[in-house]
Formats: sequence, structure tokens, C-alpha cells
Amino acid sequence: MSTYELDDVDRQLLNLLQRDARYSAIELAEQIGVSDNTVHNRMDRLQEAGVLTGYTTSLDLDRVGLRLYFHFTCTASISERSTVAEQAMELPQVLEVTELMTGQENLQIKAVGVQDDDITHVAEQLDDLDLTINDENLIREEHVQPIDLVELGEMLDRVE
Repeated sequence: MSTYELDDVDRQLLNLLQRDARYSAIELAEQIGVSDNTVHNRMDRLQEAGVLTGYTTSLDLDRVGLRLYFHFTCTASISERSTVAEQAMELPQVLEVTELMTGQENLQIKAVGVQDDDITHVAEQLDDLDLTINDENLIREEHVQPIDLVELGEMLDRVE
């Protein structure tokens, strides 16, 4: 898979869309300093190239009653890791599964719950899969930010 070369307009556009995918083309064009046609054309190209892969909605899980956020560190056999990851993603409480390239502790699973005993219920469901739970933690807070492609421009320009 080849790397898609982003220019400054692409980077600004992607930065803005990461912050709020509901911007109109006119609003994006005004902020970047280009025409709305340019924004439409760039978005089409970025989608066709597979750079822009979709638009998502973010929820405040606490506000909908899912106040507990768990992190499980697990180990699955290398040959079963991807299958087990897919099975874990089928559980309704599981939000995210990360496969790591290590032999031990190669699956990171994030799940939600309402009450303290929900962690036990999720752990029991995971325990039925072909994995070992090495550690389970209640997440206090997670800090995430969009990637700033404009700030990383110089580094990205070095990609061949």
C-alpha cells in the first residue's frame, strides 16, 4: 500500500474534520482559505485514496449511564489472536480491541459497564474465549486528541 501525499490544504482539511465532521464545505473552505469546490474535490480524492475512511459520532458514555470503563490486558495464542479479537468485539460491552505484536499480553480490550459487578460479567465472558486475562483495571480517565497533520507536516513530507 502506497502512502498518499498530503499537501497543506489536505492536512488542514483533515485536522478540521477530526475535530468536527459536521462542518459544511463552506465552513471548511472559509477556515482553510479555499473555495467550497476545492473542499468537495479534496474530500472526494481523500475518500477515493482511502485516507478519509468515514465519519463517526462521539458519545459521552457517562451521560448515557455507562459510568465504568474497564481495560483488560490479555494473552491469546499468536495463531488465534485475530480470531479471539473478533470474538471479543462481538460482546456488546466491548468498545475496542487492540492486537499487539508481542507474544504475551497481546490483546488490550476496553469495555464499559454500569455497576461494579459488570467487570466480573465481562471478565467471565472473555474467560470463555481462547485467552488468558492477565490484568483488569478500571480506567479513571482517558485523554485522546486528534492527530495534528499540519504540525506533523515536516515529518510526513519525509515519508516515501
